[in-house]
Amino acid sequence: MKNRITIVFGLFSVFFLLTCKTYNPQISSGQNLSYLYKPGASSLHPRFLVYHNSDSTTNLMVKVYPVELLFNQANDKGTYQAWLSIKYRSFEIGRGRLMVDSASLEFPLRLEGLKKEFVTNITLKTEPLKKYIIEVVIMDRLRRSAVQSFISVDRSSETNSQNFLVLDHLSRSMIFNPVIDSNMMFDVYFSRKTFDTLYVRYYKPDIRIPYSPNLLIPTPFTLDEPDSVWIMPYWDTVGIRINRKGIYQYVIDPEDRSGCNIYYLGEHYPSVKTPEQLVDPLIYLLSDNEMRKMKKQESAKLAVDNYWLEAAGDIDRAKELIRIYYNRVLYANYYFTSFKEGWRTDRGMIYIIYGPPGSLYKTPAEERWVYGKEFSDNKIQFTFRKMDSPFSQNVYRLQRTADLTSRWGQAVRSWRQGNIFIVKNE
Repeated sequence: MKNRITIVFGLFSVFFLLTCKTYNPQISSGQNLSYLYKPGASSLHPRFLVYHNSDSTTNLMVKVYPVELLFNQANDKGTYQAWLSIKYRSFEIGRGRLMVDSASLEFPLRLEGLKKEFVTNITLKTEPLKKYIIEVVIMDRLRRSAVQSFISVDRSSETNSQNFLVLDHLSRSMIFNPVIDSNMMFDVYFSRKTFDTLYVRYYKPDIRIPYSPNLLIPTPFTLDEPDSVWIMPYWDTVGIRINRKGIYQYVIDPEDRSGCNIYYLGEHYPSVKTPEQLVDPLIYLLSDNEMRKMKKQESAKLAVDNYWLEAAGDIDRAKELIRIYYNRVLYANYYFTSFKEGWRTDRGMIYIIYGPPGSLYKTPAEERWVYGKEFSDNKIQFTFRKMDSPFSQNVYRLQRTADLTSRWGQAVRSWRQGNIFIVKNE
């Protein structure tokens, strides 16, 4: 009887315990931003919410978790305090590096009486029909650790998701993450028009997998017609609860192509907790026939265990491969979720097989990932274009060209032979 592998799947909690490095990023073009997709690169993991509250202003709400800040008593009052700094610059898309707004905010936070979440609101100057990119640097000054984020602001539509707020039905607090679970009861709030009916479009989960990067077949980034549509009264006395996986789009006019998007992707998302959830991400390593055989196995856990044991050759090595592979699945979900699971996206596919990029360059229109030395003939480079989607602000598509050198076959073989694929700096 083969040894069984015990897999610990509390991966998401590990996200907040990884060793942190100190960064002091400055906003500038051409900067290597590879730390954005490296989980241990900062102790801070802020959340952002964009809401157009008037024709000339937009609220950028920032949530920071005080448990991630350093508190000490080195102050004139001798009380436990942290010092949070938030700097931002706003650029209009389509006008080069023309800055239209900026500010620097300081927040001394006393530990006594502080809630588990600190939320502040930044009022941005914006105009209808325009798009912006907001570069935000949040710093824990006592720890001298910072994280940089890039937030898309889209005023091209009066009814897209950034014109809505989603509120917790009981606490009335704002929900920052559009990915919810079935235990949450929420309300959809739209303040700029009087109406009494919401139209709900429901789409089944998008389970499409991107083609490997060596194929010139683009990944679809839109959804077909909704699987069902219904009408619900617009009031805040009952609350909305959903328990069927999929994409829910709440619109105020049935002719609108955009609205408030809510995703239910499973109870434990973005974590990987069940044996069945372990099987699907192996599609990047298995042939279609191998995947069909694995899904026919009576025990999904035993099938996955045996696959990694066979690839690794021994149980300790198999555990290490499992840890790294499914950590990457988790973080792909964390970073790249749009209207579909992050691991099912182009960026998720590349992230899982190749790991975090060694160099990352970002503009409002695209991301460029580089593995290996920047000017080496041995490097592998991927470019992802940001796509306009009525379902998400986080949709990127891999630019597939005939001269794209991905060494995909080599990377997959490396994993199948029990080795993590690494681009050597030659």
